[in-house]
Amino acid sequence: MIFRKLLLYCALAGTIPAALQAQNQPSFDPAYQFVQSGNLVQDKNFYLLTLLEQEPTLHKALEHNKILQQIYKQQLKEVDKITDSCKNAACFATPLLFDSNEIKAIGNALEQVYKAQPAFRATLQQHLKPSGAFMRYESLPDVKILEERWREEANGLNYILTAYTRNTGLRYPRIDSAMYNVHSDTYTRAVRDILVTYKQHPEASGLFFTPTLHLAMDLLQLNKKDHAARHEPMALTNQKTLAQLSSVQWDKFDYSAILVLGAGPDDDAPISVMNKLRCRTAADIYQKNKAPFVIVSGGYVHPFGTKYSEAIEMKRFLADSCNVPETAILVDPHARHTTTNLRNANRILFRNGFPTDKKILCTSSKAHLIYVASVFFEKVCLKDMGYLPYRKLRQVDDLSIEYYPVAESLHEDPLDPLDP
Repeated sequence: MIFRKLLLYCALAGTIPAALQAQNQPSFDPAYQFVQSGNLVQDKNFYLLTLLEQEPTLHKALEHNKILQQIYKQQLKEVDKITDSCKNAACFATPLLFDSNEIKAIGNALEQVYKAQPAFRATLQQHLKPSGAFMRYESLPDVKILEERWREEANGLNYILTAYTRNTGLRYPRIDSAMYNVHSDTYTRAVRDILVTYKQHPEASGLFFTPTLHLAMDLLQLNKKDHAARHEPMALTNQKTLAQLSSVQWDKFDYSAILVLGAGPDDDAPISVMNKLRCRTAADIYQKNKAPFVIVSGGYVHPFGTKYSEAIEMKRFLADSCNVPETAILVDPHARHTTTNLRNANRILFRNGFPTDKKILCTSSKAHLIYVASVFFEKVCLKDMGYLPYRKLRQVDDLSIEYYPVAESLHEDPLDPLDP
């Protein structure tokens, strides 16, 4: 008996690591080709809605669903009513918000369509897990991914409509708020004009989310919040550097990349003194051959409404002043927070075939890294993203930490519309 137990223990000891390793492997397809709507901001925030809108099989199935079409017709009626009666911007948006009962009812209807129509089901299965855009739900059956992601994107639509007609509910109001006074008569008229356009040119083949989605996109455009689309496609922005990947001998390097966390200026300067210091530190590490690439991360953040991307200016400084080859620098020009600095760097690695079993070395200021290595940063990650964008994070010295990238970082977040 003891001998048999010992054999069983040894067998399990050999299989458990393999099982755990399999669980850590992302299920997405690196060669997956994203469907496009013509609006990159929409596609990055609401990829499920883009699929439902652009894939003919999916669109047709929803267009013929009585429950979902009734919701669409009701939205059109609301558009007809509110354009003549509203006195403020929030009034226009309120009827197009999805309440919890509607979100649940639509989720149930989508589930029924998925179960009843094989063509709908087969088409959706080609996208949900292979895209990686819904990575946090990869362990769920596809029908549950559909329901969960619909709920998430509905809340994302509500977030935009509330934020840019009321200027409330923003995750980071200091940097993400509306460009204008949303309570002014001028802004109210601008939103009214958007709705009048819908009234004059209704979509004959609209879906249950069409009016709300269009208003969300138009509100972002009105407030010059096209940040998510800037410098896209990233494969082209980073093309020269990514072309070097195939020639890298990874076993010669301790890390896959050196990540530099951005720090925006307080004035109209292109790059801050702090950012220059961080770049110099990264350049020193690069010259020691710790990694073949440097990832600079930071979007159009500080000061509010800035015309400079931290990452773009960091790349310029590294190449011009720090003797780092331009073809060794990858830019993430979208991140607006420390959480998304790490998340977006991870995305670059997973999307482009980097060895994700190697660690990333991250550099910043001493005070910043004390925060990143703390339980406080962990809590912020869990609150804002629902997961930690790293494994085995460890502080190496005052100016660097190391960690393993996490595939959940591929998950697109519609509650952060400027950098989902």
